[in-house]
Amino acid sequence: MENTKVLDRFCLKGKTAVVTGGAGNIGRYSAAALAEAGAGIALVDLPQCIDSTKAIAENLSRQYGVKAIAYGCDLVDDKAVTALFDQIEKDFGSVDVVHNNAGIGGSMVSDLEPWDSEHNMPHLEHWKHVLNVNLVSQYIVAVTAARVMIREGHGGSIINTASMAGQIVNQAPMFKTMDDSSYGVSKAGVLYFTKHFAAQVIQYGIRVNSISPGYCYSPGLHDSLPDEVIKCFTKTQPIMRMMDVEELQGAILFLASDASSYCVGTDLLIDGGHVLW
Repeated sequence: MENTKVLDRFCLKGKTAVVTGGAGNIGRYSAAALAEAGAGIALVDLPQCIDSTKAIAENLSRQYGVKAIAYGCDLVDDKAVTALFDQIEKDFGSVDVVHNNAGIGGSMVSDLEPWDSEHNMPHLEHWKHVLNVNLVSQYIVAVTAARVMIREGHGGSIINTASMAGQIVNQAPMFKTMDDSSYGVSKAGVLYFTKHFAAQVIQYGIRVNSISPGYCYSPGLHDSLPDEVIKCFTKTQPIMRMMDVEELQGAILFLASDASSYCVGTDLLIDGGHVLW
């Protein structure tokens, strides 16, 4: 590697990148960054999102001249995920990079509210669902991808999407209360799993790392919020603005490529300095 130019280490030509949550805000920009670097793209989202996922994949192929195929899969179903990776391997010939990015948000209400006279937990099913999607599915995808990479014998890179929320107690300023704990707990779990799994699979040349985005602007969500809510998000961080999703692309490409060859179990916190305060 000593004779390799720095910028050449970011090149992904000849490699296949799998991006889950591919129809979402972070997923589509991740796929674009990896495609621009030359990777073929296997874009994965829920079966009910297949039309939008296909449209994104077709656009990636036109714009960057790479092979891009859309897939629908329930990532909490381990058998479906195994079949998914078998199909991707058949379609592309290898699995080299996985951005393990599928996830959902928590509930913007306190864990303690509302309780009824029988002390039921009305948010319990949602709490379980968030952990299944954000943590269990990441485990299933990472383990399945690693098995494929080990079988292929060439190593690879797995990037898990965690969150700043896995390191802080998040707030829901629009309701002047704390949100439920499910999202933060799930992302804290992703951070620990990343480190633990990274130590297990580095012997096979597989690097596992994570990114932890801060408050990331999403047009579909934030355009409908009142100005005072947006101000609550922005004033809690030194950079005094929300992140544009494009600002994650460099970190994702770095961890996907040989430029990060010595990163094992690393989390890149991209939060505008939020946790400093």
